[in-house]
Amino acid sequence: MLTCILASGNVHKASEFAASFEPCGLLLRPAPAALDVEENASSFAGNARLKAIAYANAFGENALADDSGLCVDALGGDPGIHSARYAAMGDAPDLDPDRTAANNRKLLRALAATPDPDKRQAHFVCALCLVVKQPHDLKRLWQSQWAHKVITFFDAEGQVIPPHPKADDARLAYAELAVEGIANGQILTQPSGNQGFGYDPLFFCPETNTTFAQLTREQKLSVSHRGRAIAAFMAAFSALGLT
Repeated sequence: MLTCILASGNVHKASEFAASFEPCGLLLRPAPAALDVEENASSFAGNARLKAIAYANAFGENALADDSGLCVDALGGDPGIHSARYAAMGDAPDLDPDRTAANNRKLLRALAATPDPDKRQAHFVCALCLVVKQPHDLKRLWQSQWAHKVITFFDAEGQVIPPHPKADDARLAYAELAVEGIANGQILTQPSGNQGFGYDPLFFCPETNTTFAQLTREQKLSVSHRGRAIAAFMAAFSALGLT
């Protein structure tokens, strides 16, 4: 079993992650405090990595972070990595405290001139990054014959340490396991459903013939970007044999 903290203050994400990882040998618990991490990477994977490293360094613990968002083809991939603060950006920011409502309003306005459903294609992305920092866990992973297939090891300067026959390496500072999940769909012209959060009421999933907001949490995890990222993570992590 490997213990880590969740590098997020988002209660929705926490509830979706909480019960998912323990079967594969990862015990996830809340971080001691929320950090204000500058998410200035150019990709979801980059931002997830920034958050995981920041939490791991701040609290001296292993940390799991995610970054996720909505990419709309007709908008050139926007809102993308700016999904959470989409409405507050641009020349006429909407500073409504209800960020979800503001973001959805802006998205509908941006697509108002694109009524054709076939031109409202979009996809959700979820990137997960686990940073392992605890020395005992690092040593266990370094010695695992499978770890080097799915985990990247780094020294204190952030340089990759390539696999080699040594049983241990004094240069080990941390290790990373990163995966991504994608869910394809389209944006409706009006919201439907009251489950989920964020852009879920506008995101139509062809696999279920519903929006994400019309699905239970369990149903959503079976088709969502986050569910697919979790499945990919569990498959990779389970191969390490840390249960």
